[in-house]
Amino acid sequence: MAEQLTDDILAQLLAPAASAFVRKKAALCLLRLVRRHADAARARSWAARIVPYMGHRDLGVTLAVASLVTALAQQFPDEMRRAPAFAVRRLKSLVLDGESVGDYAYYTVPAPWLQVKLLRLLQYFAAPEPELLALLLRVLRHVLDQSQDAPRELQRMNAQYSVLIEAISLGVHLDADQALLHESALLLGRFITSRETNVRYLGLETMAHVAARIDSLAPLKRHQGVIVQSLRDRDVSVRRRALDLLYSMCDVDSARAIVGELLRHMAVADLALREEMALKVAILTERYATEYAWYVDVMMRLVSLAGDHMGDEVWHRIVQVVLGNEELQLYACRIALQTLRAPVCHESAFKVSAYVLGEFGHLIANAAGCAPADQLKALQAKMPAASLPARAVALTAVAKFVNLFPEIKTACLRVLDRYRGALDAELQQRACEYYALAT
Repeated sequence: MAEQLTDDILAQLLAPAASAFVRKKAALCLLRLVRRHADAARARSWAARIVPYMGHRDLGVTLAVASLVTALAQQFPDEMRRAPAFAVRRLKSLVLDGESVGDYAYYTVPAPWLQVKLLRLLQYFAAPEPELLALLLRVLRHVLDQSQDAPRELQRMNAQYSVLIEAISLGVHLDADQALLHESALLLGRFITSRETNVRYLGLETMAHVAARIDSLAPLKRHQGVIVQSLRDRDVSVRRRALDLLYSMCDVDSARAIVGELLRHMAVADLALREEMALKVAILTERYATEYAWYVDVMMRLVSLAGDHMGDEVWHRIVQVVLGNEELQLYACRIALQTLRAPVCHESAFKVSAYVLGEFGHLIANAAGCAPADQLKALQAKMPAASLPARAVALTAVAKFVNLFPEIKTACLRVLDRYRGALDAELQQRACEYYALAT
């Protein structure tokens, strides 16, 4: 049926004598056919013919055709290559020339629905030719200038903000005017302090897009305190957008502050957010660490707070960093011993600590409270409550202690002998082999 009806409906849209009402209904009907039966509608053959109707004098027709063109642009961008020129000129007419829109004005905002559709349509295409791009940037800047003062009426605010969000998104997509992005970042600060949850969400989401393209994060850092507070928002979607934004705006200068805030919040964060937060903290710490000591501190605290939400590759990576940096090994041993002596030690932190002490425990053997016997005692105290894989790592550390510290060889052999009768085959085999090597 779609195949049979398409030609007749298209004819109604293109007929010279058709009324605006009929054209609008025809465009909406074609939109439905394209969305549900794209192949049967054979849209590629007639797509380019409807583009000029974006400049129709009736805004109802323009609005319907803009929706149809947007749907077609996603499937047939080559056929729609003339659409940006028509969209930019219509935006100029609405925003800069003050085109009379009649009943399509909403609380003095001229045809906000059409403006949003045209701005969104332009995001499906690359930046236009220089002359058209300059005109489009004038339109975007005018939209930003008109939004400097917050309207009092809720309805006008919603209409104006919807146009502003799409204008900023288009500015980010074009990436052609850094001054525009700086001004956008400052304007979005008003969004993230709004009482409306939806407005805060849109502000944080759009600000994250701006952060990905802006050349300087200084305008965004002005709002860092507010963004951190958004991590405690009642709405989980706002909390997620705040986390994404902090991740996007992090750099070498702000890494310590942002990672510190995320770690502080992780202790009280809900489980739905903790896994994503832990992953982002691990990536930021790896990417922006300028001191290895800070890296170890953060990662050990991270595995202690959120080890259940992270795979073995995280603690493997910590060990790799320690093994590859000689100047870090002494500090890592001290942190490892402190971790084992803490009242609660997460399994991943226990594995890192056991591995590090087994490799480099001799570096702190002469320090007060860090004697070989103290290291073995701290390791033994946590072994009974550890999982089987964690105890396997600890047994390897005990076997290394035999060679590192001859003075506690007898105590180490007692530990190995105890596990020679373990029910788990892996632990038993390790203990037997290590015991045989040591005796």
